This record gives sequence, structure tokens and C-alpha cells, in this order.
Amino acid sequence: MALEKEDHPQFTIKDEVQTLLKKYGQVQVEKELGSIGVLLTEEKNPEIKEITLLEAAQHFLEDEFSTYQSVSPSSQSSYKSEMRSFCKYFRVNIDEDISTDVLLKEVLTPEKLEEYIQRPDIAESTRRKKAAFLRTFIDSVARDLLSEKKINQLNKRALQLNDPDPQPPRAFTAEQIDYLLNLSRLTRCALRNYTILWTLVGTGIRVDELHFQIGDVNFEKGWIKVKAKGRKERAKVKRFMTKGAIKAIKYYVNFTYSHLKNVLSETDYQRLYVFSDDNGRVSLSNRAIQRMVRGLIDTAIEDNVVQNKVWDSDRGEEVKVNYSTHSFRHSFAIYALESGMNIYIVKELLGHKSIGSTEVYLNLFDEQYQKAMDKHPFAQLETDQLKHMGVDI
Repeated sequence: MALEKEDHPQFTIKDEVQTLLKKYGQVQVEKELGSIGVLLTEEKNPEIKEITLLEAAQHFLEDEFSTYQSVSPSSQSSYKSEMRSFCKYFRVNIDEDISTDVLLKEVLTPEKLEEYIQRPDIAESTRRKKAAFLRTFIDSVARDLLSEKKINQLNKRALQLNDPDPQPPRAFTAEQIDYLLNLSRLTRCALRNYTILWTLVGTGIRVDELHFQIGDVNFEKGWIKVKAKGRKERAKVKRFMTKGAIKAIKYYVNFTYSHLKNVLSETDYQRLYVFSDDNGRVSLSNRAIQRMVRGLIDTAIEDNVVQNKVWDSDRGEEVKVNYSTHSFRHSFAIYALESGMNIYIVKELLGHKSIGSTEVYLNLFDEQYQKAMDKHPFAQLETDQLKHMGVDI
């Protein structure tokens, strides 16, 4: 039986309290509670309330305020699969509406979560995916049931996996981008591929946001509407373009589809996908775009323009570098920051929900500055002078 809010009032109480806090503020709410004799004290030994794992899972999947309800259909499918897998491990079937005695508090322990995550039969990438899901599940459901301290303990001890080889976002240099653009003009469907690269370079959008239609492009105002990542039902949002991207897309659309203007109605013409291999009826697939870009990158590596290995001074060896369609997005972000653009504007241009996602590029930008400073001729001069003074370098 699905979890009803009236059965477990902690779910509805939280919503009502949040409404009061938003309307009157924390100080006023606490003052009024105190006036009627309610003392706000920190719970000494917080424990998970007596609800079953099945009820918690159903709440996560069905409650209108759950994180699950706010994400895209593809993310929902992934979350449901992970929820099913987690419950199945503890012998709970979320697809059968039957009662179970497995309590949430029995599985939300560091030991049980470690046991589930660290199984030897799953790959590292799968382990990380499961840990990420459980952090979302705990944040969405258990915040109604657990103390902040308990949640932090679970995240830190059981769900925080160390990255054995953390790599910063890998971007192309301006020279490499120029080379890749020139290479694309030598390929089959050269104009289309050239325009795809210009769109990636000049907007910073993701590869799965390239599925836009002619009607989604506003050449006068310089933006396109794309189906943004993580949005429920993939609602379309604006992404602004550089002048180069505007010119490239406009030329490509006119060259490719102008003959259809007098054949189709205006509505049907506006519905044509910009990047397609069948006259705009179906959008070009992510895989086709990635395969095309991969071919260009491989050629650039063979020509020794793009290096797929870099020296890691900390490890004392060369490490492999992976470039992809996403590298154009990294390049867009880094060079926007390099030009002096405000980081909050860059955040909006990229469509990041959190400024923390954008700050990754700022950190990389700082590293580039430091490397440039180390190559400055004065850097060696200063080092030599300090050595003469007996300073240990």
C-alpha cells in the first residue's frame, strides 16, 4: 500500500512549517511557538522514524514534493531503476503492493550502505552511480526523518567515494578549435558538421541540446531555445549565441532548407530540425554527432595538434586525456571567464543550477594563470635570487 501523508505526518508537517517560515521568517515563528509553551530543543538521540523501506521508496517516487518529480523523464527512469535495485538487495519489491517488515532504519546505516555500494561484482562507474542516487534518495526522503548530523555521517562514511584519478575539465585551445573547424570542412556533410561545431563553440550547449528546430532560433536577438538537462518534461530554455554561431547557423539553415519554404506551411517549416540527415524530419542522434566529433579529434591527435597525453608531475608519469563533444562546452566556459565575463553570467549561459558547477572552470582558469606565471622570465630570476640569499626553494 502506498505511503499516505496522513499515515506519517512528518512529511506534511515539514511542508506546512516551510510555508510558515517562508511567510513570517524563522525568528517570528520561533517567537510564536515559545509564546504557547513550545520549546525548541535539539534532539539528543535522533533516530529514523518507524517507516518501512517500501513506504520510503513509494514516498520518493510518488510524493509531489520529491526530487524525483522535478527531474526529466530520463532521470526518472534512472532513479526508479536504482530504487528498484536498492530495495531488491534488501528483499523488497517496489512493484508489488504488499507490506514488508524491512524498516528504513535497518538499511540506512553506514554498514549496510557500504555493504551495498562496495560489492565486488559491480564496476567503479556503477558504484558511483549508485552512491549518487542514494545521496539524492536520502536528501529527498530522510531529511524528514534524520538529523543533519546523521545524514552527514551516512554521506561521509558510506557514500563519499574517492576519485582515484580526478581530472579537471579538458578544454581545447583556440588554435585547436580553429584546426577542428577546418577539418570539419573536409568531411562528408561538411557544412552541417562545420555548423554543429560552431554551435557547440558559440553557445556552450550540451550535445543532447542540439536537437532544436528552426522555430527555436531567434537570429535577431541571438538565442536558441533548447530542451535543458534535468528539467521536468525537458522544458525549453534560452541559450545565447556568439555572432559567429549566429552567422553559421543562419547560413546553414538558408542553404539547407530555403527550397522547402515554398513547399511547406510556415508552421511545418518552423518545426524542421536544424541538424538532420533527412531534410529536418528527425533530429540527428547524439551518437552520430559524437562519432563525427570523435573522428575529427582522432585526426587532430594523429596530426599532433591535439595531445591525448599530458605529464602529471604529482604522479611522475603521463596520463591519458579524454576529449569529447563536451570539451567544446568546457572551452566556451573557460574563454568566457578569460575574457573577464562575470562568473554568474557564465553560470546562466551554461544553464548551471549551482554556482559550484561553474566554479570548477574558475579553478581551472586559476591553474592556467599559475602555469603561465611559472613560465614568466621573472619567475626564474626570482628563484635564482632567493637561492643566492640561502632561501630553501
